[in-house]
Amino acid sequence: MTGRMNRFLVALLMVCAITGCARYKPPLPPEMFAPKGVDALAVTASEAGVRFAWNAPDEDRRGKELKFIDGYAIQRKTIARRGDETDPKVRFETIGFVKDKHVQVREDLRKSARAEGKIGRSIESPEEYTTFSYLDSTAKPSTTYIYQIVPQNQGGTDGIVSQVVRVSFAGSASDVATLKAEEVQEDDTSLDDPRAIS
Repeated sequence: MTGRMNRFLVALLMVCAITGCARYKPPLPPEMFAPKGVDALAVTASEAGVRFAWNAPDEDRRGKELKFIDGYAIQRKTIARRGDETDPKVRFETIGFVKDKHVQVREDLRKSARAEGKIGRSIESPEEYTTFSYLDSTAKPSTTYIYQIVPQNQGGTDGIVSQVVRVSFAGSASDVATLKAEEVQEDDTSLDDPRAIS
């Protein structure tokens, strides 16, 4: 009986070793749950300042449905001379923060639907919770800025920044240009790490 039991245990251990039984993948770093970049970024300028409008991301860096977001850091750096765009000494500063509650609203709506016996997973937040805007009223005439909008989760982890905006501010006559984020990077660090450009 003991020999039969030993053979069974050996066979079980071999099956576990081959199939990866009782093995876990290493935990993902918090950055993987951070939001993807904002959608539909639009920038306009007027005498009142520089206005940004965008839609909330609905996925995290992995391409999965977004589970956590705190809001958006609006960041700006001043370009005084040629080369400041990529100079690591010329850094982005946060000039504002916009809160985002769309994930919490979505989850509350889904919970209510399930309580009523409905399928909740297809429910999304209403549009008024997924569209955002911000006005930089501190922009100075005849000054060039580069802006980026950085989505952040509740842990303060930055999401992806894929676009930046260069604004040569002159009220409604401002020159506004959208650039790829790597155009203001000082090296070839991957865009998947937005801290490399902040």
